[in-house]
Amino acid sequence: MREMSSMSSTASAQPQAPEMAPGYAVVDLETTGLSPSADAILEIGLVHLDARGEIERSWTSLVDPGPGDDGAREVGPTFIHGLTPDDVTGAPRIAELADLIARDLAGRVVVAHNARFDLGFLSHALGGLGMLDADAPIPQVCTMRRARDYLTTPSRRLTSCCEAAGVPLAAHHTALDDALACAGLLRRYLAVGRERGQARPAWSAELDAAAAFTGLTWDDRRADAARARLVRRRDN
Repeated sequence: MREMSSMSSTASAQPQAPEMAPGYAVVDLETTGLSPSADAILEIGLVHLDARGEIERSWTSLVDPGPGDDGAREVGPTFIHGLTPDDVTGAPRIAELADLIARDLAGRVVVAHNARFDLGFLSHALGGLGMLDADAPIPQVCTMRRARDYLTTPSRRLTSCCEAAGVPLAAHHTALDDALACAGLLRRYLAVGRERGQARPAWSAELDAAAAFTGLTWDDRRADAARARLVRRRDN
């Protein structure tokens, strides 16, 4: 993980221009539904890659959406993501993880399979907490949108793309496994680009934007504390 400037407990940090090419922050979310404004994040998986797409580190956590008006926790389609109210109760709330998320996205191109979905939820959460400038779109690459530029696949679904690329997908709709699979797709795209003689990836504009991006703020002490509160999904 690229180190950011240190800060006091009350100051906010912003990424400095890196001396080397920015890396990537690959994210995947499981949520209660499809609307960032009406639904909630239940699980996040985040993987840091270097500029060549090699894994540097990763983390994951369940997220407690909090009780509804009736006191119960709404988790949405358990038949898709496999999570129940008992699984997420007592996990950190998104506000408790926000500083860690912001720090780990800053200075990197954010990658997701259907980035509009995942970045929609993250932008809504971080913006609502005052940690993302409203007029600062996060530099991003969507492996779903770019799939047919690099793969021969009948579908742009994550499962189909992974099969076409020979990328393993351990447990679909588990946030970290999906993020690792997405990271594998990006690594394949980068390799294909190099085989085609590209000096820089097709998304070089996003890399340049990530190096200069200052739209995120966070508190380092809260970010460090969040790491101790991460709660992994129980093995089935």
